[in-house]
Amino acid sequence: IALIGHNGAGISTLARCLCGLEKHCRGIVSIAGKQYNRKRRLRYCYMVMQDVNHQLFTESVNEEVLLSMKNPDADQVSSTLKELDLDAFSERHPMSLSGGQKQRVAIGSAIASDKEVLVFDEPTSGLDYHHMIEVARNLIALSKMGKTLFIITHDPELIAQCCNYFMFIEHGKIKWSGG
Repeated sequence: IALIGHNGAGISTLARCLCGLEKHCRGIVSIAGKQYNRKRRLRYCYMVMQDVNHQLFTESVNEEVLLSMKNPDADQVSSTLKELDLDAFSERHPMSLSGGQKQRVAIGSAIASDKEVLVFDEPTSGLDYHHMIEVARNLIALSKMGKTLFIITHDPELIAQCCNYFMFIEHGKIKWSGG
């Protein structure tokens, strides 16, 4: 699902509410007939923030992806890093990487988290076309695995590659949606 709209429309706030990250958000989200309050959504959702510098904590790329996993699996980490063209950086400190590489580390952590709902806020920020295509391929694979993806983006190429439903948000309200 592509969440689109102008800057300041409330899309990132909506995403934080959906994930349970916004403490002042009230209400319940229903997913497949089950209701999820804010605390339950924290366990069910994963968000890759627009500024990934706020979510990179460990001493190596490898550790960063391991950190997001319920059941740490070195083989899965290696596979994820390879898919995102990060295997050569596995022992590097995440903060020593370029912006696009950091973005891919955060995306790798989201993939490895195995959460049911994944929210990506501007996931192609800092990526060249080649890596945008790789990210789109990974997002499609996650969708095929049954994950629900919300992609906040201004990138029409990414939308064309991997989104099949759209929500246009303006002033905090959904103005139109459809597939």
